Amino acid sequence: MAAPLPTPAPIRDESVPRRGINLGYAAGNLGKSVVWTTFESFLLFYLVTAAHLPPLWAGALLSGMMFWDACADVVVGHLVDRYARPDLLGRLIQIGAPLCGLAFWAIFAIPARSHPLLVVAAVAACRIGYTLCDIGHNTLLVRVATTARNASMVSGLRLVFSAIGAGLVGLASSYLLAVPRAMERHTAFGLCALGGGLLYLATLTLARHVTSTLPFASVAPVRASSAALLTRLWRNHAYRRVLMLIAIQSSLIPIFSRALPFFGTVVHGDAAWAGPALSTMTLAQALSLPGWILLSQRCSSQTVLRLAYGFMVAGVALLGWQLDKGAGLAPLIVIGIANAGANMAIWALLARSIRAGKDEGGGSEALPIGLFLATLKGAAGVGGAILSIAVALQDGACTACLGGISPIVVAALALPVLGCVSCLLLLRRTPA
Repeated sequence: MAAPLPTPAPIRDESVPRRGINLGYAAGNLGKSVVWTTFESFLLFYLVTAAHLPPLWAGALLSGMMFWDACADVVVGHLVDRYARPDLLGRLIQIGAPLCGLAFWAIFAIPARSHPLLVVAAVAACRIGYTLCDIGHNTLLVRVATTARNASMVSGLRLVFSAIGAGLVGLASSYLLAVPRAMERHTAFGLCALGGGLLYLATLTLARHVTSTLPFASVAPVRASSAALLTRLWRNHAYRRVLMLIAIQSSLIPIFSRALPFFGTVVHGDAAWAGPALSTMTLAQALSLPGWILLSQRCSSQTVLRLAYGFMVAGVALLGWQLDKGAGLAPLIVIGIANAGANMAIWALLARSIRAGKDEGGGSEALPIGLFLATLKGAAGVGGAILSIAVALQDGACTACLGGISPIVVAALALPVLGCVSCLLLLRRTPA
């Protein structure tokens, strides 16, 4: 008598990763957000006030490192696609996470006034490590976000963790900027930076571990020339639109967030105001994300972007209107809600545009991410340079030329509105 055939194991659809993978991957944004938010919102202020670097020199350092970071993103992304070795993305995280975490601690642990060159070297090392992890972690998004629905979900989860990281920075800065004695403040900075560096290492390591179970055999080496790959990407209309949007969004819209300590000093006479302000915006961002995710299930990402830019204009306008009266929490809450929608939608659009290019025979996943990150960081470098110029112009003569209005206030309020209007005009020319 023939033995009965074994019952086949149930086949699980691997096209949509498990929830544990989604959460573990998204958790990588927690550590990244701590480092990114510190660089974006507080490091310029720290270099100017603690290391006593001239504003233009400090701004040139941060912008120069951002531009280097942008160029490295493209080069590393192209090399990843060209060789497509197993777990190459994970290896980038394995190398970059400890380098970035250690250097991040060193930036604030080194006595800035007596060893400014060591601080500069630590900033450079931190950006190098961040670049490697950023390429590895963000490129894995294409493998995790395999459907349009999952793309919005994973993008939303990433932003939840990003908001938590930014909130931690806000809470830490509220304490650090209020410490009266310089020596105690330096020790406190070092301890907080140590915690941030360890958090960066732990969350990126977790993201690497959970995504190591995703199949990578389907990623074939890309042998086309760099020119051919870039030409193919440029012909991808959806991807090209995302690049234009992120260039405007990253250069102009975040200038208010970058200027928070300076804005607090000029308007409220207290740099520590930046801490509660950042915490308020990030809390609003985190709490509003479920609503944005639900909306993205019913509306296109372009529609979500339009609403987010509209919220941003309303929030900044309300902040400017209440400036003489002492701005309350309402404008900051609206700005946080707008940030959540804009960031979620732009990453969802990115993942979908890259997957569409691969389905049409593009065969490239790391280079599009690298080019996107290069555009984002290059634009952020431009925005940082603009802010450093505004800080350098912050004196009596320049303020008098603007009718008594601070150049920092002008940059922090006017440029985000200009960026939102420009993005809305760009979306108006594209189908929903």
